[in-house]
Amino acid sequence: MNNEKSTVEAQSADKVMYYYKGPWEPISNPCHVLGIQGASSGTNTATLGTTQTKQANIKDTGSINQQRVVNVVMTKGGNVMTDVARDLYYIWEHKLTMLLWRVDWNTLRTKNGKQVVNAEFSEVKISALPETEALNTAVAQNVTFEVTGVARRYDEQGNPFVLGPEDFDSGMFSAVVKFYGFTKPTEIGAGSDGELTTTASTNDDSKGDAAGTVPMGQTTQAGSGSAAPSTPSVSPASSASH
Repeated sequence: MNNEKSTVEAQSADKVMYYYKGPWEPISNPCHVLGIQGASSGTNTATLGTTQTKQANIKDTGSINQQRVVNVVMTKGGNVMTDVARDLYYIWEHKLTMLLWRVDWNTLRTKNGKQVVNAEFSEVKISALPETEALNTAVAQNVTFEVTGVARRYDEQGNPFVLGPEDFDSGMFSAVVKFYGFTKPTEIGAGSDGELTTTASTNDDSKGDAAGTVPMGQTTQAGSGSAAPSTPSVSPASSASH
């Protein structure tokens, strides 16, 4: 917002992702990524009742029905912490209830010194499990998850529920934003089995050279040759609120 008029800023949908947990997993387990967002959407509907009168129809809403549609990219079992294809098929075959979290990474921010992100929780059933194996593409499944009851996104005061780093598999907060950390040539290459492997740390938050730039929150004044303090800019992550 500037001094002249309000700036219209839309809520972005580019980082909405889904995470799951199998009903057989212990309470101590965090949730696992269900797949990088492709074409994902959800529906929130309520049964509509209509009472006809001679002048107008009186309408009211009844029971809630929700679906969460996720384009799930199948991962290879063994290379990651979970085998999504196996888990989904097992849940569908045995008619189990799956635990599902919808996470909006555009809302990532720091609260009381801790990073949090807005999330929705629901218990879901899988009615249909399509198999999509198009040529020259990844194996993916456009799965409709049927919500049992009502998905919980806000508390009774309208405040969003949040998750922190401890609620996800290790490194998830960094992985979503970066996908992979900075790696030196001598830290990545073919392993003993011929597969691509790396010895680099997954956290590259402080691997840069501080002497190579002006400290954050400062700017160099022209002709001065020295850094002068300025008002730090507010990053989207710290100012995001939905």
